[in-house]
Amino acid sequence: MDIGAWLSEQIEAHAVDREDDPAAAHRLAEAYAALAGAKAPAFGMMELPADIANRDTLRARALELLKGWLAKVDTDEKDKIRAQLAGYGIGSGPPVPPPAPAED
Repeated sequence: MDIGAWLSEQIEAHAVDREDDPAAAHRLAEAYAALAGAKAPAFGMMELPADIANRDTLRARALELLKGWLAKVDTDEKDKIRAQLAGYGIGSGPPVPPPAPAED
């Protein structure tokens, strides 16, 4: 089985124009995280092999389709997806406070 081709098919099947259920966005978020190297499942596959062909292209496409979902879903759903990604260590996380001013 060609895992790269299978992942590509799964990613495309979860596009906003092919799915009505926002759960598809969460599955894309998981796949994006897994392709980015996080310990995340990708469409039920608990661990991706390290040597997936076109990994960067697949990750970019998953992100592109995920952005389409983020443009469609409401704020609450966006927050859930962002929290999901943050749980995998992806995203900006909380803002970093500026350093304290130096004392003279």
